[in-house]
Amino acid sequence: MPECSTTTFQIYLDEFSTQNPNEFKIIVLDNGAFHKAKALRIPNNIGLIFLPPYSPELNPAENMWQGFKRNFTGKYSNKCDQ
Repeated sequence: MPECSTTTFQIYLDEFSTQNPNEFKIIVLDNGAFHKAKALRIPNNIGLIFLPPYSPELNPAENMWQGFKRNFTGKYSNKCDQ
């Protein structure tokens, strides 16, 4: 998808709900605004569980970015800034 928005998340939910439609699916999400938009229509066969706010230890993607930041912080500079 080209962006993270309520519209694209709705498309994802609608499409995901058609995969094995008799199966109940649970999605664990962070607290992104588009995940909680009032305009969303959550299909009957999908349940959403939200991670607690400010809990990067529960989101594996945060651990990946932490490693990148640790390895690159202060090692490279933008030549345009010099």
